[in-house]
Amino acid sequence: MTVQLKLGNSTIAVDQSNPRVLIGRDENTCELAAPDASISRRHAEVYLEGGNVFLRDLGSSNGTWVDGAPVGQRPVQLQANMQVFIGHAPLGVEWTGGGAQGATVMGAVPPEIKALMEARRKQIASGGSVAVQPVAQRAPQQTFAPSGSPAAQAQANAAQSTVGGNAGGLGVGGTVAPMPSDLSYRRQGSNNNGVLLIALNGDTFSNDSDLEGYLEFTATDKETVASIFIELVEKHKKGPKKGHVWDRHLVRQGPWRTAKGDVLPMPFKLRIPPGTSISGPDCHWELRGYVDIDWALDIEAKCPINIRNRDIEKIRDALGALDYRVVNLDSKPLGQSFKGKFQPPTQLRKQVGITDINLLIEYLGTNLKMTLEVEKTKLFKFDKKNEFVFDINKLRAASNAQLSSLFQEEINKLMNK
Repeated sequence: MTVQLKLGNSTIAVDQSNPRVLIGRDENTCELAAPDASISRRHAEVYLEGGNVFLRDLGSSNGTWVDGAPVGQRPVQLQANMQVFIGHAPLGVEWTGGGAQGATVMGAVPPEIKALMEARRKQIASGGSVAVQPVAQRAPQQTFAPSGSPAAQAQANAAQSTVGGNAGGLGVGGTVAPMPSDLSYRRQGSNNNGVLLIALNGDTFSNDSDLEGYLEFTATDKETVASIFIELVEKHKKGPKKGHVWDRHLVRQGPWRTAKGDVLPMPFKLRIPPGTSISGPDCHWELRGYVDIDWALDIEAKCPINIRNRDIEKIRDALGALDYRVVNLDSKPLGQSFKGKFQPPTQLRKQVGITDINLLIEYLGTNLKMTLEVEKTKLFKFDKKNEFVFDINKLRAASNAQLSSLFQEEINKLMNK
């Protein structure tokens, strides 16, 4: 399914290769940006999940509105014929594939919604909070309480008992919650408004898995925070300059006022897609955390990580067991396709007159397609190709010996053996 978004004069497609789009006024951090004063720097997000399209607000000043109602702490599923506003700007949403058809209704923002926006801004300006409860999460999350309050003291006591190893605290993975201090791989960013820490168990993760960790925000001033979120970003040499966001987790939605010395630990979970590019000279991965602060300098933290692809590694190992050496195997930006060469053993190269065999691996939904190709040689007048498809789950469950045997059969077919 593909969905076209339009905001002002800007458009962008949302699909499986670009499943999350940040909407706002800041063109440096938002995939869909418009220079409208009623739109916050990072205002809202549209994302695909389970074949549906969802919209959520990121603690904006003027709010996000669907059919006259504000989008609160829970995301709203978008459908055709709805009317959607990002601040005063109408958001066009058009479904163009996957069986779904239709579009949202475009038009000027009604006066009654403008009045609600003005009331919202006044409430925030007076120090009030809007939607201060944690948003619905993919990982359990602690509730924020102002420092010095009884709730904050109770939260601190609970956190301390968890660090000591006592049961009762739910956290990453749904078990006893580790605190950021328990996690060994840590990176932080800071400015005069506060410190944002990213804490992980390690720095290396695999494709098609969950990446879990902690954010910890420490306020060093009194500010109004719009939202806190973290992104999983692929930066490929041949890809988008700013990198490609594969997943984004809104761990805290505001706006709310901080007090100096507030400490807020927040577990998060990000999904690593199945066919990811592999960390290497041309591809780097990182986590980017943001504390979006109204009318002040945002706090950002970056954490470099390594991504492995266990499917590609398993194929390399199976070929290696046959003494077929994979020379290189490079992925395109956004992964999903890996291309390279492998060489037969030296004695076989002389026997069949083949130096290299081209190898193409492609992710096709729940399947993995492999293409073996021999270019024209003295033995073959034309390029010769052999294709076969794996079920990914069966590939992962197969032993190295089983895969090696299968590859040998397919290579023998290719070489007329």
